[in-house]
Amino acid sequence: MRVGLACLALLLVAGCGVASTPPAEPPAGTPAAAPGSGDGGYAHSPPPHQESRPEAGPRDIRCARIRCVALTFDDGPGSYTPRVLDLLARHRARATFFLVGEMIDKTDWPVLRRMAAEGHELGNHTWDHHDLTSLGDAALRREIVRTQRLVREVTGVRMRGMRPPYGATDGRVAREARRLGLGQVLWAIDTLDWRDRVPKLVVRRSTAAKPGEIVLMHDIHKTTVDALPRLLDVFDKKGFTYVTVSELFGDLKPGKRYSERKPRTEGKRDSRR
Repeated sequence: MRVGLACLALLLVAGCGVASTPPAEPPAGTPAAAPGSGDGGYAHSPPPHQESRPEAGPRDIRCARIRCVALTFDDGPGSYTPRVLDLLARHRARATFFLVGEMIDKTDWPVLRRMAAEGHELGNHTWDHHDLTSLGDAALRREIVRTQRLVREVTGVRMRGMRPPYGATDGRVAREARRLGLGQVLWAIDTLDWRDRVPKLVVRRSTAAKPGEIVLMHDIHKTTVDALPRLLDVFDKKGFTYVTVSELFGDLKPGKRYSERKPRTEGKRDSRR
């Protein structure tokens, strides 16, 4: 009896033979940590609720019949990009992001994957934003190919469009884009948000877009992100549908330049431009 009491006392004091409590299971539906995130997700901003995410699959968009606008964002990803994705998701809007290869850190991988998962288009904006017309042939090709490969490795997406930095292009750039299977995407509306860091100006300039036009902005500037809620509200009231560049034009023809979808009148091209 004394031996039994002694053992019981030892068990209570030392925990001898007592199984430890297993760690609690995470609640059902808790997302797993994304590779490279370090904290289970992108540190800047959590993704929106599932019900507010835009549909990611292919859409039957006929921009010849409806009011389409293609919002595009250059020079990212950056610290404000997740906020841009949140705002677009609230409006069920798709956009095109032209990515600079050297800006893509491992912590940005979940953001790129989110872009693709939410139906946005990823485009090539070269490796380090160099004026392509000033480069030799080998350097020109390397600027595009490095970013093309990195985005493919991270997301599985083969980008179909490229935007030459500063809009600087020529016959050599066009030939290289054609060789790599990339359309050259320029713009119809330049918000100049990189120069004039004023949200009201960004809203006014962007919402002057007509159906079928491409709007140029940058997701690396806080003032542009601050303008986005009002900008989207104005486009909503005007009855616009937000489309990617490829949705606006269909399959991009390698080497060809794109800035707007020209309207047709009675089945014929509008010859005013």
